[in-house]
Amino acid sequence: MDPVKVLREIRRVLTPGGRLILTTPNVSRLENVARMISGGNIYDPYSGYGPYGRHNREYNRHELGLLLPYLGFEIEDMFTADVHENRAEKFLPLGRFANLVKYRQEDLGQYIFCRARIVGKDRGKRPAFLYRSYPENELDHGV
Repeated sequence: MDPVKVLREIRRVLTPGGRLILTTPNVSRLENVARMISGGNIYDPYSGYGPYGRHNREYNRHELGLLLPYLGFEIEDMFTADVHENRAEKFLPLGRFANLVKYRQEDLGQYIFCRARIVGKDRGKRPAFLYRSYPENELDHGV
């Protein structure tokens, strides 16, 4: 429920220069783009298992590219890839919007894969682009 807390704990237990291998669903995957353009909703359905039965937050490459350095990680490699059937065409034929997403084609895979290592300092607060409803003194608007 608190990604900065989790990443700070990972950072704490890694050895100096230690590496983080992270994979997460990509909210900007092609299927979600097709869903939105066709009027659909990208959010996971509610689960009978409550908040533990679904993703509570998905990220995109841009957000991880801001968040990890904020916490003192240097991104060594980050890419997106499909790992199962891409169902974008079930929502909208790709030919109808391919020209709109061509410049972002490297960002449209189903999952984000990232390798990063600890090189710097954690900036100490929560980045405001990722958090809301927290006291102002806990948020960093400089990211």
